[in-house]
Amino acid sequence: MIACNFQFKNTPNGVDMDNSAGFSGYKMELLKPRDIQRLQKAMASSTSESFFGALRNLLRARLFFDTFLILKFPSRGAPEPVATWIKDAVVAQNYPQLYTERAYRLDPFYQFGQRRSRTGLFRLSEIAPVRFFSSEYYTQYYRETGIVDEVGLLVPLSDGSIGHLSFSRREAVGPFRRKELQCLRQYSPILTELLRQHLEHRLNDSTNSIPERETRPLDALIRSYVKAKTGTAITQREGEMAALILQGHSNVSAALLMGISRETAKVHRRNIYRKLTISSQTELFALLAELF
Repeated sequence: MIACNFQFKNTPNGVDMDNSAGFSGYKMELLKPRDIQRLQKAMASSTSESFFGALRNLLRARLFFDTFLILKFPSRGAPEPVATWIKDAVVAQNYPQLYTERAYRLDPFYQFGQRRSRTGLFRLSEIAPVRFFSSEYYTQYYRETGIVDEVGLLVPLSDGSIGHLSFSRREAVGPFRRKELQCLRQYSPILTELLRQHLEHRLNDSTNSIPERETRPLDALIRSYVKAKTGTAITQREGEMAALILQGHSNVSAALLMGISRETAKVHRRNIYRKLTISSQTELFALLAELF
């Protein structure tokens, strides 16, 4: 077995990585005894409550992060927090409840998991809609946490839900580096299998089960909220388009997801803005802010 050998050192900009060149551009070596012990402990504890700490210690030995969370995304409904570790006390106090109550509806990882049943490791920038980083959700919610980069594992579970392991970095440290991501991708099959085993065990253990909170799809919530607040009715397709606009999708990507032409997507957007007497995604978000 091989491992990426990251050497951490302090720099004026936070944490830097000192790597020697090697195959694929980073140093590869035999696992050290302590690495093997950490991996063995994580594997041995996959069906116990100590798994979260063992997995966190395994990754923290090679990688710096500010948040570390395991969530379960039901086929329908709000995410279920399984275990969380957040370094910043303020974020730890405010973030989890806000996310599971409302903010998850526009989270790229949640939306990606709802649309696909793929196993693997993904970076936020790889799965986020093209306009996500300029969206009101990003500027008013995501950036408020101070997070600048996020990596997540997704794994389908036997009950139709998606298991999600998320770890992220804040501004003081900066984004994950290419060589770190290469290392994570190399070991992602092991990490996703450990995550799957742990969450499948929890599914079979009634003492750990969390009642699923049924919620309506986002487009249905938008339609009913708009009707109640403004008295204006928007169609189902317009509701779908509004949800995609809020997530940061362009007309092109929204059209692909809805299975319609770009021109039809543009018509839906114009109709939404006309009916609600608005002219931008910013105004649409402000109108529907209570949903998020």
